[in-house]
Amino acid sequence: MGIYIKGRDFYPAKVRRSGASFQADFLDIPGCHGYGATAIEAEASARQALGAHMATLGSYGRTLPTPSMIMDRARSSDSYLVYIEGPERVDRPTLPEFEAA
Repeated sequence: MGIYIKGRDFYPAKVRRSGASFQADFLDIPGCHGYGATAIEAEASARQALGAHMATLGSYGRTLPTPSMIMDRARSSDSYLVYIEGPERVDRPTLPEFEAA
């Protein structure tokens, strides 16, 4: 289980230098990436990609996987691990249906 704080999930992503730019790859969500000219921009882009990925999955009736907790936080000169906050989970109770009067 990953990090969870008051309705928020934090997904592990590896941020690495990719040529002259940076790329953030989610470890639990294959194909979900963020890119930027700086590491901070790549992290911000990854959060947007996570939201878009969640919306796409939602349109198919699916949800994001439960984030994992990565214990290896080894940092090198070209990459590091970061936890990126996912979109807020909405656990809405089912509302009663109203009949038209």
